[in-house]
Amino acid sequence: EPMHPYTQALISAIPEPDPTIKKKRIKLKGEIPSPVNIPPGCRFWPRCPKAMPICRRKVPPLKEVEDGRRVACWLYYEP
Repeated sequence: EPMHPYTQALISAIPEPDPTIKKKRIKLKGEIPSPVNIPPGCRFWPRCPKAMPICRRKVPPLKEVEDGRRVACWLYYEP
């Protein structure tokens, strides 16, 4: 199960081989930021459905959330 919202959206976009199986697709809104003018903070916050105020200000550090599993997302840090 993916933890980062961007990875969740990517996985949800994979087509299901069986057309009778319906799955929820995460549709990202907004514009893709320019690679020339990268926004401060987390690079995904402009399109992230779960963005919080801290996402706009600071890049999240990589955090080990399970043995051998890491995520760089403020959702997994204590407030």
